[in-house]
Amino acid sequence: MCGIVGYVGPRPAAELLITGLRRLEYRGYDSAGIATLDDDCTLHRHRTVGEVDNLARTVAVGGAPGSTGIAHTRWATHGIPSDHNAHPHASSAGDVIVVQNGIVENYRELRAELQAFLDAENRSWQSDTDTEVIPELISRQLAAGRSFEDSLAYAVGRLRGANAIAAFHRRDPDRIYAARKGSAGGIVVGYGEGEMFIASDLPALLPHTTSVHHLEDGDIAAIDRDGVSVRRSGEPAFKPTPREVDLDPIAIARGPYRHFMLKEIHEQPRALSDTIRGRARLNPPNALPSDLNLSDATLREIERVLVIGMGTSLHAAMIGRWWIEQIAGIPADFDNASEFRFRAPLLGPSTLVVAVTQSGETIDTLGAMNHVRDRWGAPQVVITNVDGSEATRQADASIVMRCGPEVGVASTKTFVGSLAALYLLACRIGRAQGRLSQDDLTVHLEQLLTAPSLLERGVQRAERCSEIAQLFGSASNFLVLGRGIEYPLAMEAALKCKEISYVHAEGYAAGEMKHGPIALLDHQFPVIALAPRGPLFDKMTSAIQQVSARRAPVIAIGDEGDDELAELVDHFIGVPPAPPLLTPFSLTPVVQLLAYHIALARGLDIDQPRNLAKTVTVE
Repeated sequence: MCGIVGYVGPRPAAELLITGLRRLEYRGYDSAGIATLDDDCTLHRHRTVGEVDNLARTVAVGGAPGSTGIAHTRWATHGIPSDHNAHPHASSAGDVIVVQNGIVENYRELRAELQAFLDAENRSWQSDTDTEVIPELISRQLAAGRSFEDSLAYAVGRLRGANAIAAFHRRDPDRIYAARKGSAGGIVVGYGEGEMFIASDLPALLPHTTSVHHLEDGDIAAIDRDGVSVRRSGEPAFKPTPREVDLDPIAIARGPYRHFMLKEIHEQPRALSDTIRGRARLNPPNALPSDLNLSDATLREIERVLVIGMGTSLHAAMIGRWWIEQIAGIPADFDNASEFRFRAPLLGPSTLVVAVTQSGETIDTLGAMNHVRDRWGAPQVVITNVDGSEATRQADASIVMRCGPEVGVASTKTFVGSLAALYLLACRIGRAQGRLSQDDLTVHLEQLLTAPSLLERGVQRAERCSEIAQLFGSASNFLVLGRGIEYPLAMEAALKCKEISYVHAEGYAAGEMKHGPIALLDHQFPVIALAPRGPLFDKMTSAIQQVSARRAPVIAIGDEGDDELAELVDHFIGVPPAPPLLTPFSLTPVVQLLAYHIALARGLDIDQPRNLAKTVTVE
């Protein structure tokens, strides 16, 4: 996702900010910008498309004096990559400067609301972005006589979605502000001697300080060169106690989490935002505008899509098949890469083969890709988390997730990264083939942009998952049931239980349960039912009733506030309601957390489960 850096202190800010942006380049971006404020309260703002080096050259020519400033790298979502869409953004009055990570899901409503305010002041919007509503919200509150801190808190409260924000006021040259809402965008405050820093990730801070404080969800921070004051909803402002960061790379990477797997589950909202940013554009609507070097003419010739993978990647492929059929409107199938080339599959140039592999080095998937190339010559796309891997060299086109390193052997954030890439690919194919109208494409992309919030709210169910794990940590078997698009996720949930909990678990289509597995059920055989509201909800509740009749305890995962479902089962976990095609995003963190806490209750090595490897390079 985007990168944020801020500084207030005695030193010239520009060089520090640009160096910080360079340390965040690994997160990916398409434009960059900087804003500094000198002692005379004169604003110096520069924004460029392309690399941070372009910004550095612009600053060298135009100058950015001042010892207070914020800087940003951006992936485009709302509005194309351009100088005027790059951050930092200023209010139309020129008094508020803001950078933001995340997506303002309700920006259209806020923009319409703010239009009357702008019209009355004879001002206009200066960009095509969702971010620009934030400085306008703050500016309007300032005009009503509120303090900057109160105005920022008000603005954050009006936003829907996960966001990290840094800002300053032109009439206050010695202070910057930061806010965090949700976990798709973090903010770290760094303590120096007579100077303070902020950043969206630790690498930007570590050259200057190892004394840091992480803002929590809902925090509003006011930062000057002497320290930071933090306020939380319903609490008085306080000065947090910084903690020293261990310079050991492993400790830095794991942060405050007990295990890498838990850290990576919590990183999923940000990983998903990173993967879709710049690839899901709304103005005008476009999917994968620059990541898929297959022409629309090539995509128009596609008559069938085959998605292949192994393990977690295979389950992502199964969900991707569903999206390709539902969104792109063309036949699709999935296959296990290890079996694919041994059954003489029938392909041709009109079949698009999509390989999903988090490492890009999985031997069975590479073997399947070789078979496609040598036997059939069908076009191939690879979805992977490792740019430059063998799979990217073999494929005709690559969609590289931006999930960052995944240390835990059991894949978590690369699963949702794979899902996002497959969803975007379905949108791109549907549009290229003329089966998806521009309006429908906009709807699908807008829904995808809400997915990080779904993950964010799902991650917050960790305590409930821990409670249930304590009850069933000694169980020897689990059955996980799903219907429709949730069926592959049931298989993924069962796989996670096997991988890290060493529990026998099976993922089944709920309608198939009567054809065998129901014979296994008794009071010692817990069943996890994935039952969000949707077109197959009634069929799922029928299956749940059949399970209950065999006295098997039922753990249902369904929509928040679904009292009918909660009364039907023994244990209930509520997740945020989602559009029918996006339920995998709301359910995924909960099934992962259940497996994690079951493994924790059993005292197992979660990050390095026995007999498993992160990258499978042998058949």
